[in-house]
Amino acid sequence: MESVQAIKQRFEIIGNDIKLNRALEKAVQVAPTDISVLVTGESGVGKESIPKIIHSLSHRKHSKYIAVNCGAIPEG
Repeated sequence: MESVQAIKQRFEIIGNDIKLNRALEKAVQVAPTDISVLVTGESGVGKESIPKIIHSLSHRKHSKYIAVNCGAIPEG
């Protein structure tokens, strides 16, 4: 299991906030599982990084990663 510092270096994440570190720890924790993960947060906080980290640490890392912006999908 990769450390938080190693993940920050690998994905070029800058910062040492406790909430950031906790989010990265959770990403490492859920990566080997087969559960769905919903990433939420304010605009501009880097929500796209967490799923990439989870994918790269999962057993599906050799499959294609497809990001979907659910907020951009119209209701109808």
